[in-house]
Amino acid sequence: MPGKDFLALLLKAGFHRVKQGRYTGFKSSPATEGALFYGEKLAAGQAREDSAPQPEPAPAPLEAPPCKPGGT
Repeated sequence: MPGKDFLALLLKAGFHRVKQGRYTGFKSSPATEGALFYGEKLAAGQAREDSAPQPEPAPAPLEAPPCKPGGT
């Protein structure tokens, strides 16, 4: 699998700051070579510093209930 494809899989799995480091020189077959990859994945509830904060939606305006005939 080419390095760019593996990086895309890491991003899809929720990692950020992914990068391919270097090749290790280890060859497990004539068609493969080991490489080092880096990525960060935050624990649930942590905010990513590279994502823009999203403002909270404005509260809905209060509406007066319609008056009933003869009521106050």
